[in-house]
Amino acid sequence: MGSTCPPGILPATRYACFNGVRPPKALPQLCLALLAEQMKTWPACREGYGALSHVREREIACSRFSVRLQHNPGRMKSTLAEVGENAVQERPCFLCPDNLPEGQKAILYREDYLILCNPMPVFSAHFTVPHLTHRPQAAGEGASTLLRLAADLGPAWAILYNGPQCGASAPDHLHFQAVPAGRMPIEREIRLKERVVFVKRVDGVSIGRVRGVGREVVILNGAGPAEVEGVFHRLLDAFKVVCLADREPMLNLICARQERKYVLLVFPRAKHRPDAFFRTGDGRVAVSPAVLEMGGIVVAPLERDFERLDATLLEEIFREVTLDAETVAHVMEALA
Repeated sequence: MGSTCPPGILPATRYACFNGVRPPKALPQLCLALLAEQMKTWPACREGYGALSHVREREIACSRFSVRLQHNPGRMKSTLAEVGENAVQERPCFLCPDNLPEGQKAILYREDYLILCNPMPVFSAHFTVPHLTHRPQAAGEGASTLLRLAADLGPAWAILYNGPQCGASAPDHLHFQAVPAGRMPIEREIRLKERVVFVKRVDGVSIGRVRGVGREVVILNGAGPAEVEGVFHRLLDAFKVVCLADREPMLNLICARQERKYVLLVFPRAKHRPDAFFRTGDGRVAVSPAVLEMGGIVVAPLERDFERLDATLLEEIFREVTLDAETVAHVMEALA
C-alpha cells in the first residue's frame, strides 16, 4: 500500500500514503488496516491493546454531569510525564520520524503528517498524528489540519488536541490524536439543547457556551472549515487579550464532523494539574487532566485513585484546572 507514496519518504516506517486525491482506500479504512497490521508485527502495540482487556471503568454521577473513570495502568507514563522545559530538552523527541521505535509503521498523511498507532491506548482504536518536522505544539498553526482530519476521517471519529502547557506529553512537537467518536461523556452532553447557550454568530459560525458540566466549554459550530478556522483564530486572539498572554492560551480541543457541520469544542484552562497531583504520600492523586479528562474520561493509572475518586474530588479537580466563568464571559465580549 505504500507504493503510491513519494519515493524516499520514510521508507523504514512507511505503511501507506493518503493525500486525498483518488486514494486506494478511505482514511478510516487505512487507519484500521494499519492497526490490524501493527497488532501482528509490533509487540509494543500488541501489548498495549492487550492491556485494554484488563482496564476497569465506572461511571460517577457528579452534580449535573457524569464522568467515566478508567483504571488504566498502561497510561502511567503519559499521566506522570515530565513536561517541564528542561525535561523536554534533555530527552529525544519520541514523535520525530528518526526516533520512532523499531517496528512502528506510519501512514503518510497529506505529505506533512504521520498517522501512528498509539501503543498506550485509551480506546479500541487510538492514533497519534504528529507533524513530519519537529516544531512546537500550537493550535493556531495546526487548526487547518485539525479540521481536515475531521473531514477525512468522517463522523465516526473525533480529533483531539492538547495544549503544550495542559496535557501534551510532547509539547515540543506538533501533533493530534484521533479516537472513535461518541465515547466521551461531553459528546453526549452537548447534544442536549438545554446544555448549550448561544452567545453570538460570527462569519456564519455559531458560538456557544456549555453549561452544567463542571468546567468551561466554548463550542464553535459551522459548515465551512475556513470560516470555523477563522473564528477559532479570533477566539485565540480574544483569549490572549483578556488573559494578557503573549503565547497560546492554555486549552484543549475536540473536533468532529457532524451532520455536515464542523463542531469544535474549546476547553479553556487555568492550570495543567491540580494541587493534589503534587502532594506526597497518600495525599497524592495521580490524575493529570488533558483533553480526554476534559471530555469526561478521567484516567487513573493507580488503583488506589480509581477506588477513592468520587464526585466531590472530581468536581474540585475540574474547578481547579478550568478557566473561571467570568474570564470566559469577558473573552466572549472581546470576540468581535
